[in-house]
Amino acid sequence: MAEKKNDMTYEQAVAELEEIIRKLESGEATLDESIALYSRGMELSKFCKDKLDSIVKKISILGQDGSSESAFGEEK
Repeated sequence: MAEKKNDMTYEQAVAELEEIIRKLESGEATLDESIALYSRGMELSKFCKDKLDSIVKKISILGQDGSSESAFGEEK
């Protein structure tokens, strides 16, 4: 959890989020630790959502190049 979210990749954020989920599900964290982990997990979740939203927007823009196919190869 030491890495700032601005310096991490999507994959790193997902890996940290998975570790947080594992710790919370295992019950090994105290109540205070669980609250801190949950808070960090929410930050990471928002980071991942924002990153994915940005990628979808970029793909959408790329798909508006005038071709008859969308960015995902489907007919418009």
